[in-house]
Amino acid sequence: MTKKKAKVSVIIITLNEEENIEQCLQSVYGWSDDIHIADSNSIDNTVEIAKNYTDNIHIVERGNWATIRQWALLYAPLKYEWVLFIDADEWLTEDVKNEIIQKINSNIEEIGFRIPRRFIFLNKWLKHGGQWCGELRLLKQGKVRFLKDGDGESKIAEGKVGVLKNDMVHQDLKPFSAWIDKHNRISLMAAERYMKIKEGMIDEAIMRRTRIQEIWYKSPLWLRPFLMFFYVYFIKLGFLDGKEGLIYHLHHAFWYELLIYTKVKEMEISKGEGKK
Repeated sequence: MTKKKAKVSVIIITLNEEENIEQCLQSVYGWSDDIHIADSNSIDNTVEIAKNYTDNIHIVERGNWATIRQWALLYAPLKYEWVLFIDADEWLTEDVKNEIIQKINSNIEEIGFRIPRRFIFLNKWLKHGGQWCGELRLLKQGKVRFLKDGDGESKIAEGKVGVLKNDMVHQDLKPFSAWIDKHNRISLMAAERYMKIKEGMIDEAIMRRTRIQEIWYKSPLWLRPFLMFFYVYFIKLGFLDGKEGLIYHLHHAFWYELLIYTKVKEMEISKGEGKK
């Protein structure tokens, strides 16, 4: 039986992803004939593994996700109008691949689609705590811009954005120590963003979307680890995911927010604000 082909260009951002990249590539190889790797000078076997699946390997300057995504949209020789961003620690199910084909082959008004993510942690699907959320990953060229936003990214869409019914899978096969190292690194970006907001260099108002976010931005930084954990673990029902949910949310919601606070305090001390 011949598999259905998708007229979509796939872009995968990588940095030392030898544990994850093959699972990701196997899920799109043969489904798309235009797979691109944007690699930030990996020092492991990521690129060598990727060469078994595609010749479109681009070495890019290391940055955050938004700057690399935007570079790929502007400069990679993409074959198709529709583009799919998928991270190295993610993979596509057959259901979502079929849905993507159906959408892009239809006469639709949407210029992009959010794709729900099935978040796997310690071999368990975390169905609660806000993890099963939609990410804007499928889009038309020239219709979405990615902007760096601290430790994350903001997206500006010039048109209607829909949501797919089926999901992709997030399953990081690296040891948890790599997750700790990554979040220790990106927490500095979040701390720098907070300092810029404090100094009036960023207008936080433009980033607000919901009442919950407004409460969050107005809360003291030292209180945020407690608020975030309470929100995802109790309000968003993270406790229903058992011990795996508890472990993850203690790290992501509490420890990570506390790490950001600690780095902000260090910056304030270095600026002579430590006693204020």
